[in-house]
Amino acid sequence: MRTGAESGNVYDHFTVIFEYTDGARCFHTCRQMPNCNYDNTDYIIGTNGTCAVNGWAPSHVIRGETPWVYEGEHPNMYQVEHDELFASIRNGTPINDGSWMTQSTMMAILGRMAAYSGQTVSWDEALNSAEDLTPTAYVLGKLDVPPVAVPGHYTIPAAAS
Repeated sequence: MRTGAESGNVYDHFTVIFEYTDGARCFHTCRQMPNCNYDNTDYIIGTNGTCAVNGWAPSHVIRGETPWVYEGEHPNMYQVEHDELFASIRNGTPINDGSWMTQSTMMAILGRMAAYSGQTVSWDEALNSAEDLTPTAYVLGKLDVPPVAVPGHYTIPAAAS
């Protein structure tokens, strides 16, 4: 949908399937289109039930053998995050999510690589890729916008051997 020059080469929708070594899969879809219905819910499917978690609305429901509905307060998740961070610093037990943050960022990069290329991309392939999306020079002025990546035609540069 984003066709104007002001949109650059940004995708307006993605679908990525993450598969883990134990066979578990995570299906991720997103859409950034005006005037469309949206759903930001995480759907978790297990052998004995399902769970729906929406971080933006008070809807956390587990259905199955042990059904459960959250009935507590619904504080602002960003405020809680800040409160816990500041408390941990004041108590001398800082929260260090560095490893989690770098791994989740790498997972997002891997998902983009897979979506742009239309190929299966392993963690090691993404981590060792020679792909470089930085500008050729860091200067003020107009930047060239690379063409939109076309799945099936876009290739991910492999690391030098």
